[in-house]
Amino acid sequence: MRHRTVYLLLLFAACQGKQTCPYKPAPVFSKDLPHVVQYNFEQKGQQSLESMLFDTNMLLEIEQNICTETRQAYRFSVQGNYSAFPDSMWFKEAVLQLNFLSKLSPAHAPLRSWAAILDQNRLEMKLGEPKEVETNTFVSVDRIIGPEASTLLLVFEQR
Repeated sequence: MRHRTVYLLLLFAACQGKQTCPYKPAPVFSKDLPHVVQYNFEQKGQQSLESMLFDTNMLLEIEQNICTETRQAYRFSVQGNYSAFPDSMWFKEAVLQLNFLSKLSPAHAPLRSWAAILDQNRLEMKLGEPKEVETNTFVSVDRIIGPEASTLLLVFEQR
């Protein structure tokens, strides 16, 4: 019995850190959508990176990590210096971008619901701080500002 307990303890210790995940992220979008001029999707294990360049010269990158928790990070990058814009503009822009994406195809229409949820909560939100919008579902908005380009970061997490 003692050997069995030791074996189970060793097996348990060996399994720590080696999480087997039955889920793999799938592309959110595709190269055949309107306004998409370049498209790429790379997936490794439970993580993926999807990137699209739109005809408006906006680059969208979506990083997904899916397993026991789900995380999607949308990075909208545009040329220009947006350092003079107030924090509130970034929340409004996140709503506008989600509405734009929701119109790309009927399959993407549910993004309009996320735009509405974000719009309802934006006055209570602060940049970079996750806000619980449903039980165990969080959304955050942040920005990276540079002198020549800026990025809107929108993160959805299910914990």
